[in-house]
Formats: sequence, C-alpha cells, structure tokens
Amino acid sequence: MKINFDFRLLDVSMELYVLEDHYDLIEKQLAHLSHAEQATLSEYQQKENLTPEDPEWDFARQECDHKVEFLLPRFFWGSFIVSLYAVFETSLIEVAKLLQEKQNQGISINDLKGEFLTKSKKYYDKVLKFELCDDKKIWQDIKDFANVRHAIAHANGRIDMLTKENKASITKLIKSDSGISSHYNYLIVDSSFAKEALENVSISLRSLVERYKNVRLPTKHSASEET
Repeated sequence: MKINFDFRLLDVSMELYVLEDHYDLIEKQLAHLSHAEQATLSEYQQKENLTPEDPEWDFARQECDHKVEFLLPRFFWGSFIVSLYAVFETSLIEVAKLLQEKQNQGISINDLKGEFLTKSKKYYDKVLKFELCDDKKIWQDIKDFANVRHAIAHANGRIDMLTKENKASITKLIKSDSGISSHYNYLIVDSSFAKEALENVSISLRSLVERYKNVRLPTKHSASEET
C-alpha cells in the first residue's frame, strides 16, 4: 500500500518546536549569566577589600545590575522576538501561497500594499475567503508583539527613534504592565512577554496550518453528470 505524506508546512511546526526550546534555553542562560555576574562581583569586592562605604562598591554593584537587568534581557529577549516574528511572517506568506495555488487565485499576498499584518488579514479574509485568525484577543496581542518587534528591528529598541504610531503603541504597552518596560530610553522585553508572544504565535499558526490541511476544493461535475 502506497502512503502519501504531505511534507508542506512541516517546517512551520518544527520551527515552533525549536523556538519553544530556544525560549527555555534563554531562561536558563540568563539565570546562569546572572549568577556568574553576581559571583564575579563578590570576588572583586573581596579581592579589593571593599565595603559598602567605599565608592567602588557602589560602582561595581551598579555595573553588575546594569548588565544583568538591562543589557542581557535586552539582547537575549530582543533577538528572540525578532526570530519569532520572522517565523510568523514567513509562515503566513507560505500558507497564503498554497491557498492561492489551490484556489487558482490570480491575486497574491504581495500584490496588496500596506503594513504586513493589515494586508495579510485583508488578503486571507477578503481575497482567499479563509479566516486568518478567529480569536480577536490573540490577534490584538500579535499586533502588539509585532509593534515590539518593529521597534527592536528598526530602531534597536530606542524609543526616541520610533515612528509616531509605533511610539504610541509601545508607550501604551509599557503602561499596561504587559512585560514591556523602558530603561535609559531603550525598550526592554521580559520573559513573560516573550512567553505570551510565543504562545499566541504557536496557537495562531498551528490552527492556520491545520485548517489549511483540511481544505477541500469544490468538485467539478462533468457534463454527463449535469444532464
């Protein structure tokens, strides 16, 4: 018996699994680096016989805190957010192309203009007649996640360099206590925001892929069947 396997979109599932592993590794690595920095600080204070009354004590403490609380999370979680968005965007494009082929649709997703998520929603819902995301809460969270990604990718997380629209959305997120904060005018993502973004992307993409696999094209009736 011949069994046919559909390997299309297999990479989407595999990439999501790898991102889940990546998230866990970042958490462990940040904990390890934080512990190592604290140990280095203690060794320096002991070696130099420093006490809390010494100016060098405060300087060394501040330097350690700056690295642990600002630099490490900024670059580790920032790069994770950028990678997660890349998987999400390319997956939406891939599924859209497959649906376009199945429907013999003349309009492609790249024919539409505008911001990617907006044009993707329009293309899926209006052109393909295939709902992109049926959960409004998840879709809004994904839009927030995309705004954070854009701030990191296009402005290195510098709030003062964001566009007016992007800055407004980021400021709103910071005030909402959603795992986004600012430090020295830089956008900081914490583990809770990264985890929620990963969960929302995973739910959305897995649903999209599963629904695509269940698509059945209308059968064409032959002339003899119609008479």
